[in-house]
Amino acid sequence: MHPAEPRVVAVLDWELSTLGHPLADLAYHALAWRLTHEQFRGMADRDLALLGIPGEAEYVARYCERTGRAPIDPAQWRFCLACSMFRLAAILQGIAKRAIAGTAAAADAAATGRQARPIADVAWQTVEAR
Repeated sequence: MHPAEPRVVAVLDWELSTLGHPLADLAYHALAWRLTHEQFRGMADRDLALLGIPGEAEYVARYCERTGRAPIDPAQWRFCLACSMFRLAAILQGIAKRAIAGTAAAADAAATGRQARPIADVAWQTVEAR
């Protein structure tokens, strides 16, 4: 709320807020490069060059340059990505549970919740990647 006026100045989704390492937020954002549109609103199955969108490596490199961060160690990056994917899978599992309980707000909650396992599978593949 605004400190002096009767109006909202920001809305915070507490489920998705983080107060931890900056790479946690970057990795969560970068899931769009790792997941397909069908898996969860991603673009891994799109022709990024045709769309004028930089690849993940270029995007992350630009982030590092602009924040003054040294390049990210690939093993650390895989760890951050896997954690973000497992986080997303856990959120989707919660949506699935609410759909089963009949307390989900969205009409497509059951379908959204069914994406938990495939995303957890991709997360595990990320863990195992070298």
